[in-house]
Amino acid sequence: MRWNNLTLRAQVMSIVLVSWTIVGFFSVVIDVVEIRKSRAEEIRNRGDAFLAQVVSTLARVPPDNRDKAALGFFPSEWSVRIGTRDAALDLQNGRHKPELADWLTSRLETRGIAVSHLSVADTFVDIKRADDDLLRLFKNLPQATTRDGKPDTYLVSVFSVRLKDDTDWVNCYLLLKPKSIWPSIFVGSIDSLAALCLLCVLAVLIQKIMRPLTAMAINAERIGRGEEVGPLVETGSIDIRNTIVAFNRMEARIVLALEYKTTLLRSLGHDLKGPIAHLHEALQAVEPPAMRDPLQRRLDTIQDIVHSVTNLTRDTHHDGDLVQIDLASLVDALVDEQVEAGRDVTCSIEDQGVVTGRYNALTRVLRNLLENAVKYGGRTTVTLARHQDMAAIHIDDEGPGIPEDQLEEAFEPFQRLGAEGPGSGLGLAIVRAIVTDQGGLVALKNRPEGGLRASVFLPLERPL
Repeated sequence: MRWNNLTLRAQVMSIVLVSWTIVGFFSVVIDVVEIRKSRAEEIRNRGDAFLAQVVSTLARVPPDNRDKAALGFFPSEWSVRIGTRDAALDLQNGRHKPELADWLTSRLETRGIAVSHLSVADTFVDIKRADDDLLRLFKNLPQATTRDGKPDTYLVSVFSVRLKDDTDWVNCYLLLKPKSIWPSIFVGSIDSLAALCLLCVLAVLIQKIMRPLTAMAINAERIGRGEEVGPLVETGSIDIRNTIVAFNRMEARIVLALEYKTTLLRSLGHDLKGPIAHLHEALQAVEPPAMRDPLQRRLDTIQDIVHSVTNLTRDTHHDGDLVQIDLASLVDALVDEQVEAGRDVTCSIEDQGVVTGRYNALTRVLRNLLENAVKYGGRTTVTLARHQDMAAIHIDDEGPGIPEDQLEEAFEPFQRLGAEGPGSGLGLAIVRAIVTDQGGLVALKNRPEGGLRASVFLPLERPL
C-alpha cells in the first residue's frame, strides 16, 4: 500500500510504531552487549582473584609438594591440578582468550610472580554428564536440574600457568553457572514496554482526535452527492473546531448559492412564458404568411431555449432521492430501449457495479449520451467496466468525433458545435452537472480508430 493512500491516523501510528521498533531493537542490542560485557568482566575478575590466590601460594611451595598443595584448595567451584601439559590449550571445544591471558599475566607480574606462559580457555558442560572428565575435577557438584525441559549447563574456565624457570603447569579450573540474559533484558526493556503501553494510549487519543475530521470528510462526500446533511457538531481541539465552523459556513453558503441560482432561473423561465405566449397570439394576425413564418420560427427557438433553461434547473437540482443503483441492469435496460427503437446499439458488461445516486437523473444522463452517439455516430457500443475505485461507463460511436480543441467546450451551456436541427445546446451541460452532483466525472475523447467515446465515472458503493 502506498504511503499517500494511508489515513493521517495510520501515517502517525506507523511513524510512531516504526520509531518504537527501532529504538526497542537498539535498546535490546545494547542490553545484550552490556550483559555480555558484564559477564566477561565478572569472569575476568574472578579469574584474577583465583589465580592471585592459587599461583601466589603454589609459587612458594617446592615443586615436589605442589600436587598435594593443589588439592588443598577447598571451594567446590575451584579445582587445581599440576600437570605437564597446557590444559587450556588442550581443552576440547574450548574458546581461547589470548587477550584475557595477556591481562592476567600482567596482573600476576604486578604481584611479583614471574610467569613464563599463561593460557585461558573456556567451554560449556552438562551437569548431568557425570562421566565428563572436567566435572570429575570438582568437589560437591550442584545437583543437576532442568529448566524448561533443558538440563543445566555450566561454564568451565581453564587457566593454565607455567612459572618462569619451571617445567610444571598449574592448571586452574573455575566452575561458573551461566546466567540467562533474558531476565536482564526484560528488566532493561521495561521502558520499552512502557512506551508500547503509551503507544496504545496514543492510538486511542489519535482516534478520538481524528473523529471530527473523519466526520467532516464524510459530510463533504455526501454534500458533493447532493445530500442534505446539516451542520457538523463542533467538537475536538480549538483548531479543529475552527475548521468545522468554517466548513459549516462554507456548506451554508454553497446551499444558499445553489438555491438562489435555481430560484433565479425558475423565475426567469416563468416570467418569460407569458410574454412569449402573447407574442404567439400576436403573430397569428401578421400578414402575409411569408412574413409571419420566419418570425414564428424565431419565436419557437426562443421558447425552446426558455424551456431548456427551465428543464436545466429541474434536471440538475436533485431529481429524486439517493438510492443504490445496479449499473449493469440500468445499462441493459437503456440499450434494450435503443434496440427496440431500431438502433444499432450493443452492450458489453466487463464488471458489475453498484453506485449510490439519483436513479432518474442517471437514467437521463445515459439516455442523453446514447441518443447523441446514435444520432451523430451511428453504430454505438456501451461498455461497463471498472477504473480504480470507480465504475466506468464508456459509450463509443463510429461518427466523425469532435475536434480536440472543442472537447471541453462541448460541455458549456448553449454550445452546439455546428450541429443542425432543433436543440438548445444544454444536453451535455446537464449531463456534467448531474454527474458532478453525484460525485462522478464525465469526459469526451476521440477514439484512435475513429469515432467518439463518452465516459461516465461514478464512485462505487462503499462504507463511508
